[in-house]
Amino acid sequence: MSLVENFSRDEQFLRLVRRETDVDLVTAALEIARDRQPDLSFGPVRELLQRAVSRLTHPVTQAGSDLEELKLLVRYMTEELGLHGEAAYLSDPGSHYLHHVLETGRGIPISLSVLYLYVANELGIPLQPISTPARFLTRLQTDAGNLYVDAFDQGRILTEPECIGLIRTITGVPASEVRRFLRPADERSIVIRMLQNLKTVYGSQEQWGAAWRVQCRLKMLLPASWRERRDHAILTLRSGRVGQAIALLEQGLSDCPAEDRLFLENHLQQAKRMLPECN
Repeated sequence: MSLVENFSRDEQFLRLVRRETDVDLVTAALEIARDRQPDLSFGPVRELLQRAVSRLTHPVTQAGSDLEELKLLVRYMTEELGLHGEAAYLSDPGSHYLHHVLETGRGIPISLSVLYLYVANELGIPLQPISTPARFLTRLQTDAGNLYVDAFDQGRILTEPECIGLIRTITGVPASEVRRFLRPADERSIVIRMLQNLKTVYGSQEQWGAAWRVQCRLKMLLPASWRERRDHAILTLRSGRVGQAIALLEQGLSDCPAEDRLFLENHLQQAKRMLPECN
């Protein structure tokens, strides 16, 4: 079965693979969540988010400024939906999936921000996704200057200097470097970051089957990346797909960088030793 066939019902994800634009990010994220929960219904998530939009529509139209609109959004997301972040959630796979975040309130920066983005944009509040190396944020451009929302920190609203200070504190990089990252991210790069986060979590917990499915998606989105091809071969082996792994490892050895050759050769030898046990 080809990788595309594995995800044949994931319409929005496949649009990202084809590099199409104007993709429904919430649906794409829910398609990824269906890897964890195959019977997942998207309806309850949609209904909850639309309820938030309905509840906020009148108050937002009555707000006197961009800042007041943003405060109304943050108040609803944190107090009514209970969305919040904590460091412990970063290693919990559930906190990476939108349906689970809405059920528990527990999210990581990117999953929380995707929910903020959906509700805000439905309300006509033009929040933008900002994917810095240290923290995923959202931004609202106003006449008085840029405002940033840190959904992971109870929806804290930051000015641009405060945002730069936050990222500098986390990363230690100079302000000039931080400013390079304060640019809107597109849907494809957001989904890639969500998948890379999941790959790290599942790999650290040795949940190889889940990590393999995530890696299949990454390979489809980044087909030219040697790293993703290499990791796909390794995770195919670790998830118990030995025959497939041998073919992928042999293919990888045909054009791998010199520094990865021994690594792949060792895994290929391991796979060939395992093969008789799988028959």
